[in-house]
Amino acid sequence: MLPYWDLYRDVLVLTDGRLMYGFYFEPPTHIHFTPDSLLRRSARLKAVFDLAIPDGETMTTYTSLRGAHEDAVADTRRYADACSDPVIRELTHARAALLESKISKGEVSHWRFFATVTVTPSREDRFTADTAPSAREIEDAVKGALALQAGTVAQMNASGFRATAMTQQDVFDECFLYLNPGWPSAPAFVPQEERSISSSRRGLPDQQTLMRQLTASVGSNLDAGYYAAGDRYVDVLSVSRLPEYTETGYLRSITEDLHGTYYVVVQAQRESDYDVSNELEKKKNDLWTRVRSPGVIPNGKAVNLLEQIEMAQRLEGLESRFRAAVSVVLIAGTKDELDTMKRRARGNMSRLRAGLPITYGFQAEAQYFSLAPFAGGFSGFQFSPYTSNVVDIFPPVSPWKGFDEGAITFQNRDKSLIRFDLFTKSTITAHFCVFAPTGSGKTVLVQSLYNAELARYPDAVLLVTDAKQDFESFFKSIQDAQIIHFGYGSETRLNVFDLEDGAALPDGDKLASLMSFVRIFVEPPVNDLREKGYEDVAIMEGIMAIYVQFAQEDRTPQMSDLYRMLTIIENYTDDGRRMEPQVIDAARSAAVRLRKALGSSPVAPFVDCQSNVTLNARRLYFSIYGIPEDDDLMKRVANHIIKNTIWSVARKYERGIKKFVFMDEFENQVQTDQELDAVKRMLRVFRSFGVSFGMGTQSVAASAHFGDLRDSFSHLFIGRYSKDVARDVVRVLSLPEVMEETLPTLNNVVGQYSEFALLVQASGEAGGAGTRVGDVIQVQESKLALWMFNSGNDEVAQKGPYIERAGGDVLKGVKNLVLDKFGGYL
Repeated sequence: MLPYWDLYRDVLVLTDGRLMYGFYFEPPTHIHFTPDSLLRRSARLKAVFDLAIPDGETMTTYTSLRGAHEDAVADTRRYADACSDPVIRELTHARAALLESKISKGEVSHWRFFATVTVTPSREDRFTADTAPSAREIEDAVKGALALQAGTVAQMNASGFRATAMTQQDVFDECFLYLNPGWPSAPAFVPQEERSISSSRRGLPDQQTLMRQLTASVGSNLDAGYYAAGDRYVDVLSVSRLPEYTETGYLRSITEDLHGTYYVVVQAQRESDYDVSNELEKKKNDLWTRVRSPGVIPNGKAVNLLEQIEMAQRLEGLESRFRAAVSVVLIAGTKDELDTMKRRARGNMSRLRAGLPITYGFQAEAQYFSLAPFAGGFSGFQFSPYTSNVVDIFPPVSPWKGFDEGAITFQNRDKSLIRFDLFTKSTITAHFCVFAPTGSGKTVLVQSLYNAELARYPDAVLLVTDAKQDFESFFKSIQDAQIIHFGYGSETRLNVFDLEDGAALPDGDKLASLMSFVRIFVEPPVNDLREKGYEDVAIMEGIMAIYVQFAQEDRTPQMSDLYRMLTIIENYTDDGRRMEPQVIDAARSAAVRLRKALGSSPVAPFVDCQSNVTLNARRLYFSIYGIPEDDDLMKRVANHIIKNTIWSVARKYERGIKKFVFMDEFENQVQTDQELDAVKRMLRVFRSFGVSFGMGTQSVAASAHFGDLRDSFSHLFIGRYSKDVARDVVRVLSLPEVMEETLPTLNNVVGQYSEFALLVQASGEAGGAGTRVGDVIQVQESKLALWMFNSGNDEVAQKGPYIERAGGDVLKGVKNLVLDKFGGYL
């Protein structure tokens, strides 16, 4: 039933002498799906159909939805196995088990798009399996097909589809997986020149032909309702006629909410323009006598037909006519599953106002084989549309496939899997932002992402700044972690004058940091630059002088020592000369204002102190929860210490080590223009240090502070916003306009998943550098991880007693909670 002859190079040769080439293509993702943008692209697609499909040739597109296999999440389990941290390992194993359970239930699919095109050699060059060609004839024919393939791929790329030519193995893979749907992957193809006689049949040598390699499953048509291919049941549906209306991308309706294994097959064969013209003229002449002849009473149906033919003749030279067909191949593991899939597909097709879908029953076998990739067959139910309508049934948009490898695997809204990683060669930076209103699942998203990154990069460094204690449970449970509390009730003391081990005097970076810290209390004159210069000299001289004074002491200098030095600084100069009067006056003025940080000042215990902790862990959590909301001074003190730690950590570890920095509620932590400038300076150099900077905020207005540095954030996660706010979000973040409609539809199902729009500024994609790709993802975690990461009042109140009974062991306490509530971890 299949006309396959053999694969030569990247072209499949059929027994009737025709050749077929193929190419993969990736339509733009859903985030670009707008009627206007698709209509603009349809003009370019019309050129593809006219140039890629010569008269009499057939292009067949396959939208392939295959049930995902466990191999798709094998990297998640591999990262877990290699992770030394028991908590991260267990959370990652639980995530792998969740994904595998969804795969085993058939809830997630793998999407792929490819097309095949026939090439018919000219009459003088025709050959068949009965009249075998010479080596030169087959070589010339294949060269011509490959040249057409290259041209078609170039045209597809120009039309906004990322297309790549199919290789010999790709062609074999698609044929094999279609004919053997129960196999997880195809074996390696053995080309003709490498085949060896390895067995005998009926005493004669047996060679491994293409068909022998493809037929690995037994077929059965004993049941009248379907065809069985190995251990899978197959059925076929066809659209009975072209819809009463077409719109660009209506094929998306057919695939909506489908998961499992499907092939949506669209076939288009271009008819000869000359033959079509003659046919129309003949029909017009026949109808003319029945409609316009004297003494003839016109027939209403004939009048309508004549009008349609006259309209079709006006399209000559503008539109080509095609023979087209749309079919859906359904493949299921059980009969019940097949019935469910058929009902869902029929429901989708019935919405197209295209007549009832056609089912085949015992003829499904013949239709199944006629639709096989590279078989050159044609469906039995056809339309006769023009180019514009053919373009309308071409796959317009697709789920984003993500990166080739990643630290975490998300599920998108279309129930397929997306691999994602902050550090990827597909983007320029590893920085990201999360924009989402409160209650959108932002905290779970960030912790889930960082847990995956730490599993993939076990030696990575993580620093998180948080004002709401959202990350505390996570940091209490993982290894090599340290929690630093800021606030008036904190017992933590950190002396900003501490130097790195072995250093006697501050270097340029440390000196600049101390200068900016002192300026928190000694505000510089706004309009008097000369006075500011005198103060800068005085403060710098004072800082250097106390380090010299304390060089032999057992303790590090602190803020009160700087205050005393500024009051007597005329006696300490670096060159032995008396200090200038203006600098002496500036030093005394600065000392007076520095009193705000000393003595009975509320901030004095935290500013004028000796350190009682050493920040040497690889994972640091800075909680500013204890600082009152309106206490800007204490916030600035904490922010300065945190910023210095981030700087030192970025430079301390080798560049090859991944470093993650995250600031939650960014707009509440960065208070002044100077602090914002400091973050901008870090952003400019973080890429060189191997740092990924993350920012979480409820307000998109926070991004406006970065100006042109907004392009430094390659990854954007955007949560649900109401329709009115979504318009501003799209404008401020320069998002595709369709996001105005998408953002209000994002869902958050408590205890199950939360949806985010993920947009990635990819490099080197079709359409030029800086192209945004992405999709709507569903952040879903195991019950164990969800209760570990959740930070709502209700969840924290329930976790507390369990953790306390477990002796402070967070993981053990959360495990017991999950066991009591759900009877398991998933």
